[in-house]
Amino acid sequence: MRPPAYVWCFLATIVFNIFSGYWDFLHVPIGLDRIAFAGGAVLLLLDPWAWSRQRLRLRPIHLAMAGLVLVAGVSAVAHGTLLSTYGMFALLDRHVVPFAMFCVAPVVFSTRARRDLLLKTLVLLGLYLGITAILETLKLWSLVWPSYIGDESVGIQFGRARGPFVASEAMGMACSACFFAAALATARFRGGWRALSALVVALAAGGALMSLTRSVWLGTVLGVLAAMVINRRLRRLIPAALVAGLVLVGILFATVPGLQASVGERAGTVRSVHDRYNTNNAALRILEQEPLTGVGWMRFLDVSQDWVRQSEGYPITNVNIEVHNVVLSRAAELGVPGAALFIACVFCGPWRAAVQRRYPPGDLSEWRGVSIGVTAVWTVTIMLSPVPYPLPNTLTWLIAGIALIPHLSIGTRGADPGR
Repeated sequence: MRPPAYVWCFLATIVFNIFSGYWDFLHVPIGLDRIAFAGGAVLLLLDPWAWSRQRLRLRPIHLAMAGLVLVAGVSAVAHGTLLSTYGMFALLDRHVVPFAMFCVAPVVFSTRARRDLLLKTLVLLGLYLGITAILETLKLWSLVWPSYIGDESVGIQFGRARGPFVASEAMGMACSACFFAAALATARFRGGWRALSALVVALAAGGALMSLTRSVWLGTVLGVLAAMVINRRLRRLIPAALVAGLVLVGILFATVPGLQASVGERAGTVRSVHDRYNTNNAALRILEQEPLTGVGWMRFLDVSQDWVRQSEGYPITNVNIEVHNVVLSRAAELGVPGAALFIACVFCGPWRAAVQRRYPPGDLSEWRGVSIGVTAVWTVTIMLSPVPYPLPNTLTWLIAGIALIPHLSIGTRGADPGR
């Protein structure tokens, strides 16, 4: 039987997420990702078969998630940022939607067939993002869709592969996630899907490189190594994987004009490092003065100039940016309680999926490897960036929820086995 409608709605949420915040440029008055998510949630709640097949377990992470959303919501109300566009969507995209996807993952993707649909979705998404990254790097703007990607006035970091996110870090993180999913799909599928998945492995890896984002580079390498180390069958292939990676980089350097120079220039950039020092130190000053409540949800940008100080060792280059460390950001805006709840969510969610001692049954052990790779990239970036991007956050938590299905739910009998 076909998967129920809510599965397709949540898959559509992932696909449409790549345009989140930029629907106006596509002449769409309301975000289709929001509509798909809401529709999926309603259909899931109304489907009796869904809950008869897989019963969720209440775990400490659910309480930590609810606590963090509550603390952030109360802070936003108290400081008048909840109804602001920035404050409301930040709460949705950084916590509410990713946490919700984590919680419903055991029900929505309870079967191998549904998880294979997710894999195919990520393969196709990786195909689009990888090709777009190449076209951007070659400056073939007439072939890039949507056209706003080629508009220097839209988004940030023009000149790097930005994709529909018009932000290179989001592009790199999304390409990396598709890379890990495509690697699993290459091993899982046969025929045309296997060939396409193998192609996407190379395209998505290239897209991550062409994003010119060092945190993504580091996280992807660490993710590949970690995912292979925990798998006994893959450990012996680590040298071959490293050689293949170097060969791919060499081919891209040789065939994509200017890429090697761009990578070298980006690797030596220090201004962004100074930005991180300044904002992170400002967050520590706020934490010292306001340890219980912070300055309020999404208010750091409004007060950063009051907390940034000139250092003797490096300049102040920009104060109109968020704290470039998510843990420190939560501490600065929500106080110690908010930061502690966020850390608890991470430890009980993506990190638990990575370090669980027992291998999940069946194909879930393979999803654990994907979760390790995606979590590695996400972890490195949240330590060096605010990571406000909807899709990378959503994929990290969704895939962790899938890897933790045996921990988060109990399979029951009596459900329609074909669904």
